[in-house]
Amino acid sequence: MYKWIDGIIDDLSNKYSTNDIYELLDIFEIEVIVVEANNILLKGNDSLYIRNYMGLEVVFIRNDIDINLEKFILRHEFAHAILHKDICSAAFNKIFINKDKYEKQANYFALKIANSEFDEIQLEGMSIEQIASCIEVPFELLYQFNCI
Repeated sequence: MYKWIDGIIDDLSNKYSTNDIYELLDIFEIEVIVVEANNILLKGNDSLYIRNYMGLEVVFIRNDIDINLEKFILRHEFAHAILHKDICSAAFNKIFINKDKYEKQANYFALKIANSEFDEIQLEGMSIEQIASCIEVPFELLYQFNCI
């Protein structure tokens, strides 16, 4: 779908020998700040990525998110840092999956960099909801890619 993103992921894996999101955020000096779910910065979203005019990057993320969703969201926000140098901020909301180009690219990156392995035979006959649960990604996101 996005061969250029696949190339970036391959380059990251080869250069840093990891696809662990916490290690990558550390390598790229992107700070993660866990905040209360009702924090005014989030404006009801699950996370917020900010790059300021001095190049400092921060991800604010809710403190009440399941660890698997947290990892997905951090991979998504990391994608903005790597792929979209022209943006200063981006927010993620699992309920209202944004369908613009940058968000689709960030979602694709987040899925691909996870390098999830799954047995196609095991997934045979499952609904999209069940598959999303098995591979630990938001249903709305997987549905979005199913419709492309």
